[in-house]
Amino acid sequence: MEYVLVSILGVSLVGVTRMLLRLDRRLRCYRQACDLLGEHGGFQRAEALFQKAARGLYGTHRTAALAGVGLCRMQRGGYAEAAAVLEPLMAQRLPRSMRLDEVVLPGHLALCLAMLGETSRARHWLGVAHERFGGRVTFLVLPEVAILCREGHLGAALKMMEDCWPVLMADGRVCSRLRLFRAFAQWKVDPERNTDFIFMTLLSLAPLPEWEMAFCREHWPVLADFMQMGNDLVARQEEQRVRREAEWAARYAQRDRELAASNREPPKPDGDDGSSG
Repeated sequence: MEYVLVSILGVSLVGVTRMLLRLDRRLRCYRQACDLLGEHGGFQRAEALFQKAARGLYGTHRTAALAGVGLCRMQRGGYAEAAAVLEPLMAQRLPRSMRLDEVVLPGHLALCLAMLGETSRARHWLGVAHERFGGRVTFLVLPEVAILCREGHLGAALKMMEDCWPVLMADGRVCSRLRLFRAFAQWKVDPERNTDFIFMTLLSLAPLPEWEMAFCREHWPVLADFMQMGNDLVARQEEQRVRREAEWAARYAQRDRELAASNREPPKPDGDDGSSG
C-alpha cells in the first residue's frame, strides 16, 4: 500500500514539475516579448512570443499575453485584428502589477476602432478608460484625437492637442501618430497659416510605413492622401539630392579632364637665343 502511495505521489510530483517548467518557459517568453516592445521593428517577433506564452499561461497572465498580441498588431497597423483580440479582454483582469494597463487597454481598443471608423464603439471604450482612471489622462489624448478627426471635428481635435501639448511633451506622450494627427488637423483647418509646420512634420515622419498607407487607403482615404504628401515630399527631396550629386560629380569629372589635358600638353619651344654666324 505504501509503495502504491509513493508511486502515485512520485507521478504527481513529476506532473507538477513538468507543469511548473512549462509555465516558467512561457513566462520567459512573455518577458522576452515585453523586452522586444522597446526595440525598433521588434513587434513582429514580440507578437510571436506573446502568442507562444498565451498558449501555456492561465488566468490573468494569459490575459496579459493576449493583450501583448493585440498591442503588437495595433503597432503594425493591424487595427481590425488588434480590436478582435482586445475587445474580448475588456471584461477580464490583468495581473495586479498591471493595474495601469487596465486603463490603457480600453484606450488602445478605442484607437483601433477609431482608425476603422467605428467611432461609436470607440467612444464607449474611451469612456470606460476614463471611468477606470477616474479622470482625463495624457495617454488617452491620442484615441480621443483620433475619434474627433475621424468624425470630422478637426477644429476640436486641434484645440485639444494645442491645449495639451506642453503636458504631453512633459509626460513623453508625443508619438508619431499624434504628430501626424496634429499636422493633419492643421492642414484641414488652416493650411495656409500652418504650411511650414505641416511640411516640416511630414518630412520628419516620412517615408510613412507602407502597411500604414495601405490601411488608410482602404479605411481612411483622406488621411492616406495627406500621408502621401509626406512621402512625395521626401521623394522630391531625394530626387533633388541625387540631381545635385550628379551635377557636382559631372563638374569634378570635367575639372579632372581639364587638368589631365593640361598636363599632357607638350612644352613650348624655347625662343631664338640670338646667336649669329
